[in-house]
Amino acid sequence: MAGHVVIVCGYGCHLVPELQKYLGHVVEFTNKERPEYLVLCGGFTQRKSAPDISEAALMKSYILPRLNYVPNYVFLEEDSYTTPENIQKAGEKIRFLLWTSDTELTVFCEATRALKVDLLVRHFLSRRPSIETVSWELMSPQKQIIATLYDWAAIK
Repeated sequence: MAGHVVIVCGYGCHLVPELQKYLGHVVEFTNKERPEYLVLCGGFTQRKSAPDISEAALMKSYILPRLNYVPNYVFLEEDSYTTPENIQKAGEKIRFLLWTSDTELTVFCEATRALKVDLLVRHFLSRRPSIETVSWELMSPQKQIIATLYDWAAIK
């Protein structure tokens, strides 16, 4: 039976200051809450500048050494390139878990993607998640809303 599942959406294959801040928040939360399952999402999105590393692998190399405990399972989801794929493929990785009404689900994402992530989790996992965010996105809020509506229409 799954107690607490954390899904972390990836954002690039280079450890830039914004990504370090985001992953630092993941580490802080994870050390405090001690979830049993971590799902790190993100594929090989920067093949030219980072040909041998996925977003998920980069996050694993940053997060795991900083944890003060060992999660039961850490899943790398390395086949996704977009937020909808992150959530859909994370769901595929954790389908074997025995979900109950007591199972907690937390998803980490960039702040302007929170609405999109909430809608996607409800669609693909049929659950309402807690969402943890860090803000750094430079895309305008209007473009984010349009992209969210487009993604939502595409999965319906």
